[in-house]
Amino acid sequence: MRRIAAWGAILALTVQTGPGEDLPPLPVWSPSDFEKVEKGEIIPGHDFFGIFGTNSGGKPPDLLEEKLPEPLPGESESVEFSTEISRAHLILYFKGIPTDVDGEPVHLIDPQDLLAQQEFRDRQSFLKYHAGESNIDLFVYLFDARQELPEDITIESVYRDLYSQRGPVAVVFYYLGMPERAQLVLSGAIRAVASEDEQSRALRASVQEAFEKSDPAYQLDNFLVELSIRLYWIEREMAGLHQPKAADGTAGAVAKTNVKGGDKTWGLVQAAAMWIGILLGAGGICWLVHYLVARRLRYVFPEVETGPLLGAPHAAGVGAVVSFSSAQIPPSQQRDQVPDYLQRM
Repeated sequence: MRRIAAWGAILALTVQTGPGEDLPPLPVWSPSDFEKVEKGEIIPGHDFFGIFGTNSGGKPPDLLEEKLPEPLPGESESVEFSTEISRAHLILYFKGIPTDVDGEPVHLIDPQDLLAQQEFRDRQSFLKYHAGESNIDLFVYLFDARQELPEDITIESVYRDLYSQRGPVAVVFYYLGMPERAQLVLSGAIRAVASEDEQSRALRASVQEAFEKSDPAYQLDNFLVELSIRLYWIEREMAGLHQPKAADGTAGAVAKTNVKGGDKTWGLVQAAAMWIGILLGAGGICWLVHYLVARRLRYVFPEVETGPLLGAPHAAGVGAVVSFSSAQIPPSQQRDQVPDYLQRM
């Protein structure tokens, strides 16, 4: 049977060709090959591609070797990984401060659509919220990880041309996927309060927070949140620097804050504190009522009538007394039945 199966495998490997074409030589079995087949050393049909060519075990060059399509003439092989930004996109980036349909400034500038629509809306909403709660506006320019700007376009020149007359502002060049390339520049009013070392610490802390995530979009989230917190503390320093001083030289109370949304935030803090006080007071009253009621509870045990023991009308002049340590605690919770006078000793 094995010999029949071997010849069946040989017939299955026969190459069919058209008329007039040269037929390849058929494989020839030797007596030793039959012995190896019977011993299981050779499995018919296992090394199918060994029939091609003259080398044993060779592979058909035209069947297994995948040929990649050659690039078209003039087509760059590194279009996908290009580090250049097209001139059209550069114009969209830096022609001015972009605005939405309502005329409000767009704080996340991404004309290349590096983020998906929902991802862009989420980050833009956060930056808009930051602008409503802080006196320092934050504008973020988004680039691809390895893109390079022309030499004549720097973050300092962009701030000078577009934002120098806007007031307290922070401008960021962020490279999606490579947070370590991020650049930050602050307006003059902020630099007068925050030292260069403090500005560098804010940027480094934001970059380190970004590396807590592996997804580029989530890295941008962490970066923006941390930078927003750092700008908040810098803004607190600016507010303290401009507070009016009393006659003794100490800073006086400011009647009206200059931080947008400050009154609203303070109102929310006061409301939260009021509700916390109400809940704590109600909890204290409930505990006091429970404590007073528990002290007034008394437990009375019924007397159980029992029959004669072993036919005798009464015991031999002895008895047993069960005493509990407290009259305010239920008997089921008192495991150690010790009288009061033993505890006092």
